[in-house]
Amino acid sequence: MSAQVSSWSERIGGIVILLLGLAVAGQAMSYPLGTLNNMGPGFFPVAAGLALALLGGLIVWKIPDADLPAESGRLNIRPVFFVLAGILAWALLLRPAGLIAATVALTLLSAFAYPVPNLKRIAITVVVLPVMGWLLFIYGLGMPMRAFPWS
Repeated sequence: MSAQVSSWSERIGGIVILLLGLAVAGQAMSYPLGTLNNMGPGFFPVAAGLALALLGGLIVWKIPDADLPAESGRLNIRPVFFVLAGILAWALLLRPAGLIAATVALTLLSAFAYPVPNLKRIAITVVVLPVMGWLLFIYGLGMPMRAFPWS
């Protein structure tokens, strides 16, 4: 039985997501959790880390081995490079440029992880994701971050 590259790369990705979620939850446990009525600073990171770990576990568990077509033996570094570049750009741009510009940069860079990016999907994501981020984090949760450099 030979393992297929796509199956293993997806399993490895799921394991990385699982471990990252557990690491975030474990680190956040050092902060007070509070209660459901009075959440402490560690509540959201623990919940988000556990949700991430659950999603990673589901990815590892649900990947079928036999249904995927065989790929070449080469490791495709393109998705890793562009997704990490997007995350790095978001982290570096968040403070000076604001949430909207940082999220647009993240979306555009991550879109190049696909060999042939879908322009319609990118356009929709470039509009929807920053607006959802603004609604959730700045408006909804009142987090102290700027939406734009001038705000």
